[in-house]
Amino acid sequence: MKTFAQYYWEILFHPRRTFDELLTDHHRLKFGIIALSISVILYNLVYIFLTIGGGAPSSFTPWLNIPKETYYFYDRFILAPSMFGCWILSAGLAQLLSRIFKGRGSFEDTLSVLGFAIGISVLASLAHDLPDSFLGAIGVLDLKQYEVVLNSPTIWRVVLWVLYFSSLGLFLFLFPKAIGAPQKIKPAPAILVGWLSFFLYQITFLVFNR
Repeated sequence: MKTFAQYYWEILFHPRRTFDELLTDHHRLKFGIIALSISVILYNLVYIFLTIGGGAPSSFTPWLNIPKETYYFYDRFILAPSMFGCWILSAGLAQLLSRIFKGRGSFEDTLSVLGFAIGISVLASLAHDLPDSFLGAIGVLDLKQYEVVLNSPTIWRVVLWVLYFSSLGLFLFLFPKAIGAPQKIKPAPAILVGWLSFFLYQITFLVFNR
C-alpha cells in the first residue's frame, strides 16, 4: 500500500489509476479526510491572515448582515463546517445519480476519492490567496488597496483569474475521475454525475461563505 503523500502526489498526474489504487487501501476514508483537511486548514489560515491584515471584500457585499470589515473574521468559523458539509452533500448526490447508470461503489468509497478531488483542486486558488493574505498580515501588502487592485485591469487580476480558472479546471477534471473510479460507470455518465456533484458543492459553498 502507498503512503498518503504518494496518493496525493500521483493523483495530480495519474488520477484515475491512483483513485483505483486508493480504493483498495483500507485507509482510504482516513486519507480522504486528511486530503480535504489540509485545504481546510490552509484556507482557514487565509482568513486568519486577512483578519489580522484588516482585509475586507470590495467586489461583493456579504449576505450576512455584518460589516464588510468583519466578514473574514466570521468566515474563519464558517469555512471548515461548510467545506466538510459540501463534501458530504456532493458525495451523496454522486452516489444517488450513479445508481441511475448502474454504479456499484459504496458511499465511503465516493467520499474517499472526493476528499482528494476537492482538497487538490483548491490548491491552485490557494497559490494566490495564501501568500497574498500572509503578506497582508505581516504588513507588506495593504489588503484593502490590494482588493481594489484585484478588481481593476492589472496584471495581478490576470494572475488571480488564471489561478482561479486553474482551480475550476481541476474540479471539472478530477470530479468525473473520482466518480468513475468507485462507481465503475462509463466516461460520459461519470462526467455528467461529476459535474452535477461539483455544481452542488460549489453552489452550497457559495451560499454558506458569501
